[in-house]
Amino acid sequence: MVKRIVLGALAALILGLGPLPAQAGAVLDRVKARGKVVCGVDQTPGFGGFDDRGTPMGLEVDLCRAVAAAVLGDPAAIQVQRVTTKYKFAALADGELDIAFGMTTWTFERDTGQGASFPVVSFYDGQGFMKWADETNPWAPTSTICVQSGTTSAANLNEYLARRQSKAKILALSSSEEKLNAFAERRCSVVTGDSTELAAQRSRRTAMTHTWELLDTVISREPLGPAIASGDPEWFALVRWSLLVPIIAEARGLGRMNIDTAPSTDGEMRRLKGEEPGFGATLRLDPAWARRIVASVGNYGEMFARHLAPLGIGRGQNALWTDGGLLYAPPLR
Repeated sequence: MVKRIVLGALAALILGLGPLPAQAGAVLDRVKARGKVVCGVDQTPGFGGFDDRGTPMGLEVDLCRAVAAAVLGDPAAIQVQRVTTKYKFAALADGELDIAFGMTTWTFERDTGQGASFPVVSFYDGQGFMKWADETNPWAPTSTICVQSGTTSAANLNEYLARRQSKAKILALSSSEEKLNAFAERRCSVVTGDSTELAAQRSRRTAMTHTWELLDTVISREPLGPAIASGDPEWFALVRWSLLVPIIAEARGLGRMNIDTAPSTDGEMRRLKGEEPGFGATLRLDPAWARRIVASVGNYGEMFARHLAPLGIGRGQNALWTDGGLLYAPPLR
């Protein structure tokens, strides 16, 4: 038996399949021992960053808090680190991050070749472009387009320019912040990235609102969400359902303001309100885990209104399915 196990492990390495999956439950045990959930963000306004006092804030930070509320009973039990796309998957594999946010697009290669898994889509976006208003032809051979290296945006841009047979130059920078700074310094005449990211950056840099023009061109679909290290189905399920609860709560009209007063009209409402004994035991959670999420960070609509609406970003594709959007969640039962 030992011989077969050793030979199997060697065969996996020889075939390039990488290390064997992590032991189920390992991440939850690590999080409980540490007393914090460690999440990575990338400083995109409205999604993940820090205020002037160093306090983490944004939609993705609130989603990190939702996991902490469910698992540790305290939404403040988080540690937020800045991470770039280039290093986030290695940080997951090394156990430096429990969850990697940072506007990460769920793709085939990342899902199958990076040792990462994507529990849920938390935001739907598409890649767009922003140019200086006085640029007449952003695709001219003399144009330079700024993009973040090592991202799906960089790959999409190369394919798009090839289809257009455009000879515009590309300036690849290592982070989103560097990309926008280069654009602000006019080292490039066009910048590309997720459309919401560009809109948020323009809104944040209010002096640039009229001099930076968002183009109508959208060249991709970008389902964004958290990534976790593969091989731990318990942690996968914990993160998935912790992030689905705010969507379900919004669909059921339950939020921070009425979690205590809303009637328990059916089983799903009882589970959201923490009133069903034993619910969550399969994930080593107490019955009040979903209630803590709604009471602390609210439903998805409340988080959106708190972090993204002030930047002028509308719900669009990120409305509930009942309102014509793409946000849909399975039943909490």
